[in-house]
Amino acid sequence: MTIKSRIALAVAAAFLLPLTPAGAADYDPPIYVDQAPDYQPVEVGSGWYLRGDVGYAFSHKFDDTSNNPGFSSSQTLFDGSIGMGYHFNDYFRADLNFGILPSNKFGDSVDTTCAGSTTTTAVDNVTNTITSQITTRPTSQPCKGSSNASNNAYSLMANGYVDLGTYVGITPYIGAGAGVVYSKRSSAVGAKNCVPTSSSVVSNGSTVTTQFNCDDSAGYDGQVSSKASYDFAYALAAGLSYQVTKNLSVDLGYEYFAVPGAEYVAYDNGAFDVHKGVNFQTVKLGLRYDLW
Repeated sequence: MTIKSRIALAVAAAFLLPLTPAGAADYDPPIYVDQAPDYQPVEVGSGWYLRGDVGYAFSHKFDDTSNNPGFSSSQTLFDGSIGMGYHFNDYFRADLNFGILPSNKFGDSVDTTCAGSTTTTAVDNVTNTITSQITTRPTSQPCKGSSNASNNAYSLMANGYVDLGTYVGITPYIGAGAGVVYSKRSSAVGAKNCVPTSSSVVSNGSTVTTQFNCDDSAGYDGQVSSKASYDFAYALAAGLSYQVTKNLSVDLGYEYFAVPGAEYVAYDNGAFDVHKGVNFQTVKLGLRYDLW
């Protein structure tokens, strides 16, 4: 190799040497991004449930009977409720319910007398003038009388339940509750429907008319009594539930429901008496829907 060639190589190497680091500095290393976590939906309704129940009161206070042919009685021994609750854990849950309680109404009708006065008027058929007019007071005439009564109530209850474990799909439970009941009793005793009457006869050339005038009004309601009140209520319950689907359960249970301070009207051997303290023993069937 000639001296000129060596000098040319040395010059070229000296020129390229500073360019090598600059080229390396312009190189960007690859960027690694971690994979984003999977989306987890938030269970907004977790723990909450809706419920609805119907029940039949096999033990109650509404046993109104009479041998009076004019007596009539009807009872609504079914009750119902709707509500919303929450599962605190696998063993304890609680709910708030609004319900309609059993109710009844009854009444009787009797033959009685209506008070009034009787006016006897004689009219001469020739001169068409009143010859005499006599008013008899007091007097009375047969008429229809009736009495009736009714009892109604509504409840707002907070209940708690303890689930005792699940066995072959069936979960036994016990529970208790407390709340308030709005009840109303009403009665109308001795109502009368007095109807004025008139009759005429012809005697000795005169027409004699007998007119009965009512003192009791045609729409007399009798002795009316009513009372509405809010009273403390409590309940004891036990039963079995079965989970039909992931969200739906069927509930069959027993409930003792008591309102110690509530008043109601009862038919006692023809008398419409007021009693205090209402209670029911009820078989209930319900559905519970979990909101998750």
